[in-house]
Amino acid sequence: MSRLLTTGIIALSLSLITPMVAWAEEIIETVSITAQIETMKEAFTEALESKTMYANKAGVNIREKPDIESRILDQTMLNTSFEVIGEYDGWSMITTEDGYAYVKSEYLSDTEIEPPQYTEKDLYILAHVICGEAQGYSGEEQRYVGSVVLNRVKHPKFPDTIEDVVFQRGQYACVSDGNYYREPTPQNWANAQWLLENGSVLPNSVIWQSKGEQGSGVYLKTKWHSYCY
Repeated sequence: MSRLLTTGIIALSLSLITPMVAWAEEIIETVSITAQIETMKEAFTEALESKTMYANKAGVNIREKPDIESRILDQTMLNTSFEVIGEYDGWSMITTEDGYAYVKSEYLSDTEIEPPQYTEKDLYILAHVICGEAQGYSGEEQRYVGSVVLNRVKHPKFPDTIEDVVFQRGQYACVSDGNYYREPTPQNWANAQWLLENGSVLPNSVIWQSKGEQGSGVYLKTKWHSYCY
């Protein structure tokens, strides 16, 4: 009887100790993560004095952590102003209404960027090519399509106007199949105007939009198109 009682007491003790050990380990892990975050913040705040900087490109991801795999909180607009409280390892730490967030430093400048100039004809053509290539697709996809047009205008391989890029022989299927001439939706118009005012959301070197791989490699693939270098 004494042996059974002793065994029971030991088993009870172990059942109490095990969750306590797990709880203690969880506390240690939480403290460790908190310490890492505080160390990271110190590295940022020691690297640079607080100052105002401006987004030099639209559509840049604002992230929860200084890591390209971390959660996206928002995206920049051209000339969005940020209070930068530090810079470290290629990332700028900015203040937001909810705390801190991070943007790649290369997309921030000390001064505002002169907004792109465009004509009503540019808006008309860009809205129609977005309509012809991606009329009912997501707003993000529509901006990708329009961004390739804008990137081509700046690229030496292509004409230097929106009109000439869109109507260059053999480049846009919507011109030859007639879809270009459909009436753009309000979203098509809005996305075209947004791009003309804020610029491309794709890297300048992304100049191909196709159903498969083209050029020298794929930058981004969606369920509708591949966007290539």
